[in-house]
Amino acid sequence: MDITNLIMEETPMDPSLKGSVSIGTWPTPERTIRVSLPGKIAYDLNAFQKAQATILDRLGCTACCSGWDIRFDIVRNFAVDENLHIQDLVSGVVVTEG
Repeated sequence: MDITNLIMEETPMDPSLKGSVSIGTWPTPERTIRVSLPGKIAYDLNAFQKAQATILDRLGCTACCSGWDIRFDIVRNFAVDENLHIQDLVSGVVVTEG
C-alpha cells in the first residue's frame, strides 16, 4: 500500500469534500522540500514572498504549494578560526575579529 492510500484510509474526509481533493496533493516524504534562507530574506516579507514564488514556480505552480511539505529554515552558519575570527558562512562577512 502506498503512503497516499494509507493517509486516505487513516484520515476520514468530510463527505462534502469528496471529489474536491486530488489524491496527488497529499504531502509525502518524497515531496518534502528544505529551503535555507538568510535572515535578511526571512525577515523581509516582500523578499520572502518573492523567494517563495520562485520556489513554487520551480515546483510547477507559482500560486500554490498543495502537496509539498516546504520547510523554511534560517541559515545560521558561522566558522571560527584559531584566532577567534568569526565569519558568517552565508555572506562571507567577518562578524568579529579576534
